[in-house]
Amino acid sequence: MLSVVVPTRNSEEGLARTLSSLVSGAAEGVVREVVVVDEASTDGTRIVADAAGCTLVEGRGGWCGKIATGLGAARRAPWFLVLPPNVFLEGEWFREAASFVDRVERMGRGETSIAAFRLAYDEFGWRARVAERLAGFAQGLMGLPGAEQGLLVARAPLEAAALAAGPNAGHAALLRRLARSRRHVLRADAVVLPPGGGASAVPSLAGLVRIAAGAVGLPPADSGI
Repeated sequence: MLSVVVPTRNSEEGLARTLSSLVSGAAEGVVREVVVVDEASTDGTRIVADAAGCTLVEGRGGWCGKIATGLGAARRAPWFLVLPPNVFLEGEWFREAASFVDRVERMGRGETSIAAFRLAYDEFGWRARVAERLAGFAQGLMGLPGAEQGLLVARAPLEAAALAAGPNAGHAALLRRLARSRRHVLRADAVVLPPGGGASAVPSLAGLVRIAAGAVGLPPADSGI
């Protein structure tokens, strides 16, 4: 049912974490293939992808360019999950994804519906909780999921949106070119994990302001992801 596209660049640890959360979906037959689109990594990213049995291709350009490359390499499924590394999908996320695809296809809305997971941070502190709530508000009110929430979409609209946005465009530009009327929030969490070394994945105060701006309808800035 799903081909998963993961754009990477020096994402060894984060890719391993993300791939581990996809195992349950592969075991249930929901995930048919994982395409890792790597941009000149110098760490062990490619080794991790190869060891996990992913399709590994070279990527260039921005977020949309890498997605287009992944689409060109994918062969096994009509639906795509675009997911950055260092995001762990919790629980039975694959049942949520499969149920969404089944429902929209039965209603004849497969080409005009997209979905994303709820955002969560695997960290303590007020900024993490504020970021989660702001992201949920933005998605519920404006239908604007962040890249870390994943993007579940059929091949045809994803191809058209990535092409229209251009190879150097980011996630926000991609969203602007996808149908706005039917965006859905799945009940499973996409958990953003800390990158390691004591760093935090939680947005800075400036990042929280950008999320809040999106929540009230201002155009989101395109960060390149």
